[in-house]
Amino acid sequence: MSSSELKRRADQNSASKAKSITFSTIIMIIGLILSKGSGFLRTVILSHKFEETYREAFTAAFLIPDFVFALLVGGSIQSAITPTLSKAIEQKTQKKAWRGVSIFITWMSLFVLTFVVICEILSNILYRVFNQGNGEEVIRLAGNMARTLYPQIFFMMLAALCIGVLNAYKKFGSTAFGPVIYNICVLLAIGLLGASNEQSLYMTGVGVLAAAMIYFIFQLFMGRREMAHFRPSLDATDPEFRRLFKLAIPILISASIVQVNILILNSFASRFGDGPFYALSNASMLWQLPYGIFAVGIGNVMLPSLASHYANKDYKESSKLLSTSIKNALFLTVPCAGIFLIMPVDLVKTLLQWSSNFTDKNANMAALFLTGYCASIVLQSVIFIMNQAFYAIGQTRFPLFAGIVSMVVNFSLCFILINLGCGAMCLTISYSISCLVRMVLLTVVYSKMNKKLAPRRMRAFLIKSVICFVFLIIGLYLVSLVPFHPTRKIMQIAWFGGRCLLGFMIYFGMAFALKMEELQTAYNRYIRRFFKKKQAAN
Repeated sequence: MSSSELKRRADQNSASKAKSITFSTIIMIIGLILSKGSGFLRTVILSHKFEETYREAFTAAFLIPDFVFALLVGGSIQSAITPTLSKAIEQKTQKKAWRGVSIFITWMSLFVLTFVVICEILSNILYRVFNQGNGEEVIRLAGNMARTLYPQIFFMMLAALCIGVLNAYKKFGSTAFGPVIYNICVLLAIGLLGASNEQSLYMTGVGVLAAAMIYFIFQLFMGRREMAHFRPSLDATDPEFRRLFKLAIPILISASIVQVNILILNSFASRFGDGPFYALSNASMLWQLPYGIFAVGIGNVMLPSLASHYANKDYKESSKLLSTSIKNALFLTVPCAGIFLIMPVDLVKTLLQWSSNFTDKNANMAALFLTGYCASIVLQSVIFIMNQAFYAIGQTRFPLFAGIVSMVVNFSLCFILINLGCGAMCLTISYSISCLVRMVLLTVVYSKMNKKLAPRRMRAFLIKSVICFVFLIIGLYLVSLVPFHPTRKIMQIAWFGGRCLLGFMIYFGMAFALKMEELQTAYNRYIRRFFKKKQAAN
């Protein structure tokens, strides 16, 4: 076979893989949009079903279970198991890898169960220790409700395990819609069981636990063929288990840093009067919508493919995939950050203010925090993808170090700025600055570890992105000067949605004028092909 023929086949194979990754990313993003959308509806329904005391208790009740889940499970299972199995699949060593994975799963299950029992016993004590400035009644209700939530940690861990395995086999369609089912079940629990009394609050917690069980059962069914390789074992001397364990521990701790930072922000927020915990929770949920949809979707699809390229020592493809992933994530999150920056109050009121229980005071405080979070949408997107890149090449310690540094920076800035008399927004600004520090550390060190793996051609992309962002900001600011303030909800949604659409049109219009590769690729692959098929059909 001639060299030109080999090159042609290699190019076709590369193009086929690129299309497969793109399709998987689209499926993952669609699933995340539905998941985040249904999760967002939970906040809306929550304000309808519970008055302020019970709403604060419901929100606070998730604090420790979510923290424990992030601490014990978080991204450790997916980010450790997925690249391990991906490399084994590529190198035809699945049997050996599954032995280590099975032992890891067995020990993790026993450890999580033990921790759940401890939390059940010490629940009220834990909530008094982590009191975020809430009243005694809220803390009592939250501590009691949390007892219905701790067991869900175990089922969420098992579901995350199934997702990690399926992602390793690149079956993203089987993992994309599980969280949607969970969120729908949670919505039903709140809608059917929620009310402003103690018994209904606890019954809602039971409903959430049932949702976690259904979520696990669904993911187990979707991964039943792959999970057939699992064999329970406690053989801690197995070399594959030891290697996996050493990889997972730094990832496990790194995954908890986000929750630790939230605890830090909440502890300082109590100095600013009533309602900051709920406002911070809403602001955090909103900024994580674009990040959780685009960056997480792109990063999760990238991880197994990047691990496979690295296992084959195909550093050129590794660098290309990482570069494309970062650019695509930023291309989609940057305009979202601009919209959040210019219209924070309108965004909060449009999305969250559906009843008198959510007051203008709640909206203004959430919008204040959200403004400080805007940069985090972009910065955390890069952080997530860079963390996945480190995990793909088996380097898990430095992401932990960078996370600890960012946590120290966050705490120090909060402490300094509050003592200087700065306002509440300094909390989320501190968080964004800590994200900037973490992002710089990750990108610089990854690039220096192996220059062949470093992301390429980023400077031109970043300059063009800034230009598009500036035009978006100017356009939305000029529109905001129009003295139009609708009071009816339908008009409020239409006015806000119209301005969002205008912002995206400005951003993508400038991207088209600047011939940004990301928009050109999407146009050539999908839009132009769609119109060609339509013309051929006619």
